[in-house]
Amino acid sequence: MRVTEENENGREYWESLWELCEGYRELHAAEPPLERRALSWSRCIAFAQVMLGACGEPVHRGQADDPLVIWVLGTSDEVEGALAANGYFRDASWLDRAATQIVLLGTSLQQMPGHGSGEACSVQVTSYDNVKDVSPPHFAMVFMPDRDHLAFEPGDGLQAGRSAIPREVLALLVGVPIVVSTCFKLPARERSLESLGSLLLLRETTCPFSSSAGDPHAQFSENGWIFAVRGPDALDFAMNLDSQIQKPLPLPEDQRLPALFWGILDLKYDSSKPILERVRVLETGDGRISKFSGDGAAIQELMKSRYMPKESSVVRKFHLISADKKLTHDLMDLAGYTHIVPGQACYPRHYHADLAEQIALDLELQEDDKVVLKLCNRSRAAGVIVAPLDELDEVLEEILVSPPKMEVWLDERTQQQVQVGQFGFTWGCFEEQKRHWWANECPCFVAERWCTSTPVLKEGKLFDGTMRVGFVLLHKKEVSKGVDQKPNSADGPNGGGASDVPIQPEELAVHWLGGYWKLPKQDMGSTELRDRVVSAARTSGTAPVRSSLLAEIYAALGDSVQQLFGGVEPSTKMLAEHYKQQPEIAAYLTARFALSNREQSRMKKMLYDAQVLANKLPEARGKHFTESFIARCYGVLEARSDAKDRWDTAKRHFQKSLKHLQSNANTLYLLGMAALELGKCGDAVSFMSRSLLLDPDFRAPYVNLGVAYLRMKLFEEAIHISEACLDRHPSSPQCQYHIGVAACQLALLIEARGKGGAELPLAEKMLYEHLRRRATECLSTAQSSEEGQKRKPQGNLRLPEPPWLEVDSLMLQAMAVDGLSRTGGYRQETQPLREFRLPPTVGWRIFGWRT
Repeated sequence: MRVTEENENGREYWESLWELCEGYRELHAAEPPLERRALSWSRCIAFAQVMLGACGEPVHRGQADDPLVIWVLGTSDEVEGALAANGYFRDASWLDRAATQIVLLGTSLQQMPGHGSGEACSVQVTSYDNVKDVSPPHFAMVFMPDRDHLAFEPGDGLQAGRSAIPREVLALLVGVPIVVSTCFKLPARERSLESLGSLLLLRETTCPFSSSAGDPHAQFSENGWIFAVRGPDALDFAMNLDSQIQKPLPLPEDQRLPALFWGILDLKYDSSKPILERVRVLETGDGRISKFSGDGAAIQELMKSRYMPKESSVVRKFHLISADKKLTHDLMDLAGYTHIVPGQACYPRHYHADLAEQIALDLELQEDDKVVLKLCNRSRAAGVIVAPLDELDEVLEEILVSPPKMEVWLDERTQQQVQVGQFGFTWGCFEEQKRHWWANECPCFVAERWCTSTPVLKEGKLFDGTMRVGFVLLHKKEVSKGVDQKPNSADGPNGGGASDVPIQPEELAVHWLGGYWKLPKQDMGSTELRDRVVSAARTSGTAPVRSSLLAEIYAALGDSVQQLFGGVEPSTKMLAEHYKQQPEIAAYLTARFALSNREQSRMKKMLYDAQVLANKLPEARGKHFTESFIARCYGVLEARSDAKDRWDTAKRHFQKSLKHLQSNANTLYLLGMAALELGKCGDAVSFMSRSLLLDPDFRAPYVNLGVAYLRMKLFEEAIHISEACLDRHPSSPQCQYHIGVAACQLALLIEARGKGGAELPLAEKMLYEHLRRRATECLSTAQSSEEGQKRKPQGNLRLPEPPWLEVDSLMLQAMAVDGLSRTGGYRQETQPLREFRLPPTVGWRIFGWRT
């Protein structure tokens, strides 16, 4: 296009405004996250206007009687309509302050009077049917189009039920500049746009007024990039380009990026709500212990193929934050991200008659609302209870008031129930959730507003799914090195470097690994409230998430993850000050941060501070919970030491912990560990069985009960408890190992009888072959697991008997389970136990046979 002298002068004007954009960007970056995000739409228009003018495109400079007219295409009530209703289009003339008229065009839009809240900008909402009644545009905008929902060919669009831009509207855009914003950049799209030639008015350009304020490290950002084309044909070409998020390629092992932390966010997403209210983050989690089944398996694979974890005290802080729902919510709130977490209130775990009414008042609940009750420090939906408001008081009383004589209650439950992994109720039922509450040592709980997701269709049924997205946190300086550089050897074996120096949020970058839907047990038509709300992927499975939807969610999350995990570790003073109205939280979190330390002197100092805070607590503020937890922490500190009598000393602390809270499942388990280490296997079985009765989802007691049973030569019991663990925690190679050892020993018993001259019946011979096969399979599975490969010694040790089995006799010993627990110490029995007789029922008890 030939630029006239008048256009050239105009270009100089727009270039001068463009030079001011950096200063305006700093103003935009200073806005709170919600305001910055909401204003990105209108300020993106202002930036597009300047860029078109700076590139030589004649741009009308609006006057009071002749405003600049901008059509916004493909609008909806939930996005542009909701933003306009709240005055967020007032800054469409932010840079030149000229008179501007925004026309929101869509299908069946609600008429919302009073949108023009700015001095120079007015907003008009119009359906496509009335487009001829509005002024023709000087240029048009399309905000972050989703090809799955926005069609440019009316026939296809209407048939697919999508929002189509009619041909008569497109006809009015011939020769008109059209600006498109995107929430992520694709190099392939940029290369394809070049083929438009003169119809490409503006190459893909970073927008400084995006929701991330133009952060070059942001992979996803609302209105983060813009490009401009001329006319509807060029727009149609651009919209038909492949816009799928590109999956990163695996990296060679020596070029993988050092990950400070990798974790997950579980969230609800509802597209029927206004754009600023669609995403609600329910909780965070540690990726190392999270499950990624079905459609989520690719997340774990991508992590392993591109990143290498690094360990430091800073990372331990990340693990602690990710495991506490109250702390996560509070840190999100402090960072300005209250809008992406559910409304939440926290209370001491003390029942009183006015508690339900107080929760309803604090959360502003209506008569038909539901409330979600959660334990602060639990994962895997343990203890999550959804209650209608009219049943809340009854539910609170059941979960907050434990049996008055817990010792008697435990004695009445049979050991046999635990040995075979049966507890008299179904997994996830209210009875189990109630026990999670009794067994937990956190002094407070949270109540949240109930959130829902857009219904997910699977096999003809609609589910209220929970989305899980994976992420990796990296130091920006490590990302800037590029994947072609190896980590500096001076940084330590895991790229640690000055790992104990606090990392500020602005120093962190987040890489998203993907996402998928976790579905609840029952579809939305079920009458069982919890079964249709709480995700249970192992029951109903998973479902994929569209690429464009993931991009929207990543952009909406902004830098919330960096803000959540960045910064200094809070001190005792900071916690006491922040939680002065809830001192039990300050005491508990101080002890938790103490336990995350590896420096004993600092750990002891923080535990002392926590004890000082706990001493001031009244009983109604959960004093006994906090005292129990602190005493347990002191026991852990002793157990970690190198003292010869460390387990004797630790045991005394655990006993003190149990006096404060008889239902503390963690303490019961650790008393079992102390007994196991001290050679008292019978006591270990008793304590760990009680721990499981109170917390049937606790993996460590399952694993170490297997150890105890093997030492006591109770091989069938070892198999049963290990199978029960694998049923709940499939990724437990320790249990595969224990089953393999137990099956091997049972096979040796049969072999010993045969060698002793006994006539073996056919059923017993068949059982012998099954035991041999199972031992081989389970031990091989354990050995080939990631944990087994980490811990196996150099070279394999061959058992002297039986000759058909070759395994590492020391394999998987000292495996870490929940920090302290270990499967080590089991002295492998390799010779036939001729003094034992094979029980006649062993066949059908293990395999369902009858001999």
